[in-house]
Formats: sequence, structure tokens, C-alpha cells
Amino acid sequence: PPPSAMRQTRGARWLLLNLLLMAGQGGQAFNPVPCKDLVTHDCGMSFFKAVYKQFQVVQEEVVIMPFFLRPRLKIFSSVEGQPPDLTLSDLIVQAISRGVHVWVMGWDNAASEKYLGTFQDHEYELLYERAGENKQYLHLMLDTGRELLASVYYLPHIKSYSFDRKVAFVGGIDFVENRLDTPQHLRPNPLLVKVEQNERHPTGNEKPWQDVMVQVTGPAAKQVAQVLIERWQTYCTSPGYSRAQAMRPVSAILDTVWHVKGALHASHWKDAQCEQLPAAAVLGIVELDVSGSGNQGKEIEVKIETPQVQSASLDANLAQQLTIRSGQKLQVNVTGFLALDKKVPSTINILVNGARATVSWEKKAQIQVGSETISMAWLPDGVRPADTVNQQMCRVTLSGSQMWMGTTSVVRESYDELLDAIRNAKKFIFIENQYFSTDFPSSSPECQHMHDRTRAVLYSGATNRVGEVLLDRIKRAAYLNEDFSVAFVLPLGTEPGSFYPNLRGAYCFEQAVEDFWKEKKFTSDWRDYFSFFFIANAVEAPASMGGPGNAFYGIFTHTKGFVVDDEIAYVGSANINDRSLFGDRDAEVGITTWSGPYPRQFRETLLESHLGGAWKANTSRFTASLRAVAEANAGELRQTMGISFPQGSITKDGSTHQLFGMEGLLNHAPNQKAELKWPRSRVVAGGGGVDHFDWFVVPNAPRPPKLQGLLFPWSRHIWGLPTMTNIAQIFSNEFNYLELPQQSQDFLGPVVSADRS
Repeated sequence: PPPSAMRQTRGARWLLLNLLLMAGQGGQAFNPVPCKDLVTHDCGMSFFKAVYKQFQVVQEEVVIMPFFLRPRLKIFSSVEGQPPDLTLSDLIVQAISRGVHVWVMGWDNAASEKYLGTFQDHEYELLYERAGENKQYLHLMLDTGRELLASVYYLPHIKSYSFDRKVAFVGGIDFVENRLDTPQHLRPNPLLVKVEQNERHPTGNEKPWQDVMVQVTGPAAKQVAQVLIERWQTYCTSPGYSRAQAMRPVSAILDTVWHVKGALHASHWKDAQCEQLPAAAVLGIVELDVSGSGNQGKEIEVKIETPQVQSASLDANLAQQLTIRSGQKLQVNVTGFLALDKKVPSTINILVNGARATVSWEKKAQIQVGSETISMAWLPDGVRPADTVNQQMCRVTLSGSQMWMGTTSVVRESYDELLDAIRNAKKFIFIENQYFSTDFPSSSPECQHMHDRTRAVLYSGATNRVGEVLLDRIKRAAYLNEDFSVAFVLPLGTEPGSFYPNLRGAYCFEQAVEDFWKEKKFTSDWRDYFSFFFIANAVEAPASMGGPGNAFYGIFTHTKGFVVDDEIAYVGSANINDRSLFGDRDAEVGITTWSGPYPRQFRETLLESHLGGAWKANTSRFTASLRAVAEANAGELRQTMGISFPQGSITKDGSTHQLFGMEGLLNHAPNQKAELKWPRSRVVAGGGGVDHFDWFVVPNAPRPPKLQGLLFPWSRHIWGLPTMTNIAQIFSNEFNYLELPQQSQDFLGPVVSADRS
């Protein structure tokens, strides 16, 4: 449709969608609910501070759904502004000593302990032993999947936590290693986790980690807790749990062979995984009001038929029976289990002295019993119709299936929400994500035939259409000369497993946009319609840390979020890749918010540190305004250190050459002329291991850089043409790049060209 028509219908479209969802007719797992006072925690220091405060006041229940955790790592500060002195284990032990139930639900697939080195079994055993006489309040589980055959590759990628089902945190931060960081990402920093100062940690700190969490209250927090409740309940009734328990002796032997820490521990905590189960949540509230002139003592029997929305493997939700009298007003919490691919319905059946009435969310119902009138109202998730009028709304957004969520259908809301938001964007799209592994058309020699293993220069197994839809929206804006743009912040460098799929997606997408502009002979600058950015820092390095001089380092970007037009925002755990988006692979949890101030607040929170002031972003020319700051930072880096972005070069002793070297097993030799050889180049760019940090020092610099925040322009020239570095990638649909020898000699990226010369 024409852009004018889309602008006119966007608001009505969202209203209709919300009404359909509240009426129980949509395709989402949870109903949208009002969301007030959402808070963005930009990086771990803010998040851990908020979690510490919640642990001090929690009264009944803590829910922890981590990707993985290090319970013995000091990441919490008992005194604000001081270095961390408490561990997650400390806070949990304090909570259970007060009678608070703590539910920790991690995961364990067939490869996690052997290849990833998470050693969660060992950590859980130590935590269980430390609980002492309060073990009845500590509930630990490693979800191994609900199917008879264990997963080797996929997993629950969730990082969500709740307190008393009233406050919840959702996003990308775990209670581990280097997540304790600030939005400024300064190194060195004495308030962060301290490690020995050595070659892997020149500043005594771990690598910088950019990430976010959103804090929600009210019904949305309860819904986050419901994710754990249903997962725990369905796992304990699944073949997967029986399989895991039966295989414990075999798993211990295999883990011993693989030198897994604590492999031969008795793991007593595993005996108690399903001894206690989390209580059902409140699905909604029934309000009853009895009025009339009858006998005040007359009893009226009421039966509330709890909606049958539980997972297929669970027993039916029980009806609730009660007695009311004339003149009484009651609010009845209707509790039950909720499958993670179903919603609380907009209607409920209530029997009054045997007479049935169907009560809807939109309208109260009445039933006459003699001279008494019983008025009944049904509030799904405790929400009244008036609560949704002109209010900010949010929805817990899921990806998942039977394996990790216990659902009968595949849920891929993370994917659907993103595609819908892109298609309907009017002014700008701001995305910050660890990944850009996606499918889109390309005609360049390097990037065409992306799904043909025998013909592709850069093979891509990614089939999600985020890139295609994004490219279509950019093309439409160019054709219609719209004031529209897309800004995407991605990591400069990532860990080895995701480095090349990420680089392939970004390299080919940027090239596709530029090629389209050239083909259509547009006079506008394509970079003002679409640009990639990365965040990095440059500081003065003391003599004790490789100086004196200026030090440059990339910041690992782990954020999973987007904002469209300051109207809709997503914060969660879903990456832009197939395994996060398709639902039948990894499980994900996020929060999508609209119709209120939060989307803008979320964007401004991130850009405050990225730009050195969120006010520098002009939403009328969004990407161009970000480019202005990024290019100013690049100019400052060029003047003070000789490093040029987005060219990815360094000028030293009158010679200009590549900054980052890259190497592969096929066709490409290491870049001998690069200033930073592989793999140190990847580490300096922010892509070291879990904690590995390094920076690049230019000695005797004229002055320290004066940056405006942390944003820099990205281009495919920084690294050049990606290559394969792992033989296993040949066989993977997620991480796979193939280069044909006869083609590689003709189509060379800038890094490879430098090699040949």
C-alpha cells in the first residue's frame, strides 16, 4: 500500500491486533497487559544492583532462568559504589534462610558440559550443599529437554528472572564472568570483577560486555514466572526427565572421559528436582457482587470452571468452588497452569446454584437467584478493559517448542514480531544485536548462490527472512524518497563460533544495499538509509599496562533489542539467526512494548552512552545523525592513533596498511601486513573468549582521544571477505562458509588483496 495509507492505518492496526489478542484469537502465547514504569538496565552493573535490591525484599519466591551461571563469582556489591563482595550463592543462601523458595532452572544438552565448559552440574551440587538445613527452599533443575532423544546442538537461550511474581527482568545478561560492566566500558575499572593482570587481562579486568535487561512489574512479571512454572511442570512429566535420570551413571562415566569438572559427584540435588513443583499462577480474577433484598444469611453455591489452558502433559486445571452470601463482594483468584502456546481466554464459565453463565472480559454478566442478583466480571491476568485504554502495553514474547517449552506447537513470536515491525516502520529502525545471520537476495559474485554448497563463495545456511524484509523496506524508502533509515549496531568482533556467520551476513547485506543504489543510479547517499555501526573505546594507557600511549579496544555487543519509530520496542534473548527465531531450535524469552514512552526511553538509554548524549540522534534523519557522531569519533581516532574507520587501516611510520588480520584454512593465508595478526585481531576487536581481553596500544600518542561516546562506522572493508576457519562449519547449516578455489582467486576482499601484494 502507499506510504500515506500505511501511516494512517498503523495505529488502528496495532489497536485491532491488541483487541484480538485480548479476546483470545491471536497467535501469541500471552495476552498483552498494561506495563507501567519499565526500566532499562544498560549493562550489568545497573542490573546486578537492581537484583541485589530485590533479593533484600523478596518474601516468597525467586525465579532464575539463566543461560548459565557462576554462583560463586563476586558480582554484587553490598555497598553501592564499592567493588563487588557478594556472590549469587550468598544472596540465594540468605533468601532461603528466610524461607524464600528459590527456583533455578538451567539446562543441559548432550554437549554442554563436554564442549562449552559450563560445569553447571558441579556448580549446582556446591550450591545445594551450601543450602544446608534449608534445602527444602532451594529447587535446582537442569532441563535436558522433554523428548526421548536429547538435543546435541540446541538449547534454552533464556535469561529471565522474577521476584514474588511481581518484578521481573528479561534480556541477555547472565550471572557470570564479565557481565559486570558499565555503559561507558572504561578499562581499567576497579569496580568490576578483578582478575590477575597478565597477557590475557592487561588491565586486570575482563573483556567489555554491552548488554541490556528490561525490568517489568505487574502482570508481565507474573507471566515471566509462568514460563518457569510451565517448563518445570512439563519437564517433570516428560520422557526427557526419565531419560536423564536413567542415564545418570552413563553420563558420569562419559563426562569423566571428557574431563568434566565434578563428573563423579553424586549430584544429590538431581534426586530432588521434581520432589517439589512450583505452584500454579493466577490466570485471572473473578469479581462477584451479590445484591438484593433476600435473607442476608442465605448461602449461594458458586463454581468457577478454570480455563483448560494447561500443557497437554499436565492434569486438568481444577475448578474452584465457594459459597457467597447476600451483600458480599469477592475477588477470587483463579489459579491454574498455562501452556506456553496458549492464552488465558477472554471468557470463563461460572455456575451459580447450578445455573451456568458465560462471563466475558468485555462485559459483566448477571444471574438471578430468587431475589438476589449476582454480578460477575472476568479479568484475564487481572486486567480490566479500562486498564488498556490509552495505556502502554507489553507482551512476553517467546520462541520455543515441545523440547524446551513443553508446547504442542512451534512458537516463534520473536521472529513474527520483528518482521511485522520492520514491514510497518515509518521513520526509522534501530537494531542492536549480537548476530546478523539472515537470508536476502544478492547478485554479487561473493554473495550469490548462498544456499548452494557447490557454487557459493560464501555459503549461508540461514533461511530466516529478516534480511530480505529489511532490504525490501530500505528499497521502498529509496524508490519513494522517504525520510526513512535503518541503523544497526553489531559487534566489531565475536567469539570464533559466530565470527564468520556474522561477518558474512553483514558483508553481503551492506554490499547488497550499495549495489542496489548503483544499479538504480540514486543520487542519495545509501549510508543515510542504512548503516552498520560498532561500539569501541580508546583511552590513555599507563606504563604498567602497555603504555604510555593510547589504547583501542572493541566492546563485545551482546544486546538483543530493537526500536521502531519510538513506537514499539523489543528487549530479550533472541538473536537475529535461525536458531533464535524459528522456535523449533533454541527457546527465547523477550518483552515487546508499544503505545507508550518506553520504546523511546529504551532507545535513548542505549544512545546516551553510544553517542555521548542521546539528544544527538535526530529521528527525522536518524541514521545520518548517528553517522555524524560515528565519523567524528573515527576522525578523532585517526588524529590521535592513526587508526581509520570504516576503512579498517592504520597509518604508522608513513605507511598505511590493514589493522585487523584474518586467516582461514582454505585459500587465505594470514594477512602478513596487518598490524594485528589473527587471532589477536579478533580479541582486540572484542571477540575474545568468555573473559579474554586485550587492547591495542599506540605508544607516544600526541594526546588522549576525546570521543563522543563509543559509536564508530562499520564497513566490510574492516575485515574483508570472510573465510572458513573451522572444518566443522562445512557440515553446519548455522555456521558454514564455503569458498571455491577457482572463484576465490577472482573475487578478493581488501584483506586478501593486501596478502597478495
